[in-house]
Amino acid sequence: MPTNKDITLMKHKTILAFSAIATFLVSISSCTNNYFDQDRYEELVTSTFPVADIDSLHDWNLLTTVIATIDLSSAPSAGYVVDIYDKNPSDASAYKLATGGVNGNAVLNFNLPRDSKMTQLYVTATGGGKRVVDSYFPLYDNIMFVSPNGKPAEASANPKAPVMEYTYCFEETFPEGGDFDFNDCVMGVSMEKSPKEQNGKADYLDITIRLRAVGGYKTIAASMRLANISPAMVSDTFAITRKGWDFFQYAVDYLEDPQGVMKQSRTSDVRIDLFNDAHFAINGGKLDESGTMVPHPCINTNAETTNPSLEKAGPRTSTYRIEFKDKEAFNSFTFSDLDLFIITGYNANYYETHTVPFFGLQVLKTYPTNINYVPWALVIPDVFQYPVEGMQICKYSSGLNYYEGAYQLGQYSFGAWARDRNNISARSWYRFPQAKMVYPLN
Repeated sequence: MPTNKDITLMKHKTILAFSAIATFLVSISSCTNNYFDQDRYEELVTSTFPVADIDSLHDWNLLTTVIATIDLSSAPSAGYVVDIYDKNPSDASAYKLATGGVNGNAVLNFNLPRDSKMTQLYVTATGGGKRVVDSYFPLYDNIMFVSPNGKPAEASANPKAPVMEYTYCFEETFPEGGDFDFNDCVMGVSMEKSPKEQNGKADYLDITIRLRAVGGYKTIAASMRLANISPAMVSDTFAITRKGWDFFQYAVDYLEDPQGVMKQSRTSDVRIDLFNDAHFAINGGKLDESGTMVPHPCINTNAETTNPSLEKAGPRTSTYRIEFKDKEAFNSFTFSDLDLFIITGYNANYYETHTVPFFGLQVLKTYPTNINYVPWALVIPDVFQYPVEGMQICKYSSGLNYYEGAYQLGQYSFGAWARDRNNISARSWYRFPQAKMVYPLN
């Protein structure tokens, strides 16, 4: 395995080589569209992407949305809390997939990994001291219908099943190419709903963000937009029920600590700004010897560290509680509606790096969105083992009949998925890491 010094040098060479050409092509601050060669730009970006011959129609999506129609109109009139699990919650390995409040009829949306082949899910519905639903229900083509089955029974507490954590992985280099190790900013995200029928107060959505790694050298800020959620659908304020980091004000100059007040996006949706400097957030607020600047080493990305005091840090976790006023929007909000993105500087401008399908949106300010089908961000439905610093997520060159990199397992590799979005086996690529090429789970 190359040393940290070798990896850092390779990373800088890759970025600088691309930058020399991309600066001429993109010329953000001084050129008009007449000076921009879109075809040449796309050629340059794809040439830096480690997998050749990628599927030009790829959507880079590993999630599928399940629509559950709940019909409790024949049950007593009390409001019900509906919980949906991947298996019986008495099973210690069960996960809670969705929670909603239902009085009569409602639709609950939630996400599952696209590579899952589930044919049934476990559902409970409890209200007024009675449980009117408590069994498995069939799942057909990501659609499920739930209604009372049998006589209401005395409600008993369900074993507490955890919610699933999804991993958001970003490259810091957009609109340039990069090393595509997808560890420049790594955040584990989980969402848990507490309906008014459960807590007696309001419909709460808790979004927990666990900042796991910062493998980039740039200043990286982050924000999250709730897609299709207007200010009228939620409370004007939010609460941070668990605070793992502080907001560093001297970074991206147009972001400021929201201090519990909802912001509005240029798209008219609500947003919450998370941090202004990812290094400051994950290192516990450390500054350099001058007391004014934030050190920017790679943190939690190297298998062999040279300065553990700077290059290692425990994950930092914050939980944002959002109060919904719109019941339908509350029940239907899923990971597919969470636009979590980073902001980085390039050529005297700031760029937003979004996940698919939000790539190219201008949430905070305008910026050139001449984009290409190469991903700079991924959402992975798991606690993902991201590649170590400088290790490409997968490598494949035209003419080769094998894959290399952190996720290289043949038909189950990232490369096989990148080359064919319909490759069902390859959709599970993130479950097959190569030892010593990925960072230990944190």
